[in-house]
Amino acid sequence: MTPPRLSVVCLAYNAAPYIRAALDGFLAQKTGFPFEVLIHDDASTDGTADIIREYADRRPDLIRAVFQRENQFSKGVAVSSTHLWPLIRGEYVAMCEGDDYWTDPLKLQKQVDWLDAHPESSVCFHPVTVHFEDGSRPDSLYPSPKDCPDGFTFQGLLRHNFIQTNSVVFRWKLKGHETEVPADISPRDWFTNLIHAEKGPIGFIPDAMGVYRRHQGGVWWNSSDSPDVFYLRNGYKHLAFYGAVKRRFGYDNPEAIPLAASTIAAELRAGNADRAADVVRAFPEYVRGAMELFAGRDRLEKELARARRRLRRVTWIAAASIVVLAVALCVALCLAFQR
Repeated sequence: MTPPRLSVVCLAYNAAPYIRAALDGFLAQKTGFPFEVLIHDDASTDGTADIIREYADRRPDLIRAVFQRENQFSKGVAVSSTHLWPLIRGEYVAMCEGDDYWTDPLKLQKQVDWLDAHPESSVCFHPVTVHFEDGSRPDSLYPSPKDCPDGFTFQGLLRHNFIQTNSVVFRWKLKGHETEVPADISPRDWFTNLIHAEKGPIGFIPDAMGVYRRHQGGVWWNSSDSPDVFYLRNGYKHLAFYGAVKRRFGYDNPEAIPLAASTIAAELRAGNADRAADVVRAFPEYVRGAMELFAGRDRLEKELARARRRLRRVTWIAAASIVVLAVALCVALCLAFQR
């Protein structure tokens, strides 16, 4: 049997309403090379595993499934690098979460063709349609030009992750080096993108060939609606990501210090003093800057308070002046009528 040239890696958890679209997108791919689908179900409780088994039984030549009895993510296990990446046999790797899907049957062929034509590169991606399942926002394309002011470069990728997971194909560099992506960081896909984009150009195909769903079961569902939600869920691991990037790539992201300040503040507002203390202990280099930022906010608040007090004094003086003028006018009018 010919070994696969490309491996599709898919993580699924409680994705029963969506997983068929993902699997159908894999099966619809038309390629001139063999590929495999590696899919991991993390002890779903909604029937996702049964759907995966149905497809795996139908196409055992294509789909290799891993099923967990206990949820690994909740135990802090890095699911991809622990359970799926060691199974990869392909020279190339495509990623797609179980609640996202592909819309172009030539997606894999187009991206492999690009990488074949550019042997100096290890990553190729395309825009995706961002779709809110509840209809709260219209569909949009990501990334758009405003999302990438520095262009699709490694330096730009250090500052901002413009590569959506279900859009990427890698020339896989992590075979035997799965632990090179730290387990305790978030987002791990951003770090994986950086490892592959470190040397050589980043390939971009302008065709939108996939859909990224935003829904209530998703990790990033309402992070942008309530800032504290993001900081409480992801602040610590995101700071760990910035630290890992600094050690591995030598880039000190300026967002780390305000993130530390906001994460500590969110934990304290939520009454999580111990977790706030954990942030202080784990990231002293960022916390020092955060304390300076807090001090700066303190100074700003004091200046605003002084300004408000001055305004109240000015307002009182103005009001008193108006009263005096009004009284003087009344007296003048009375005197005029008496005459």
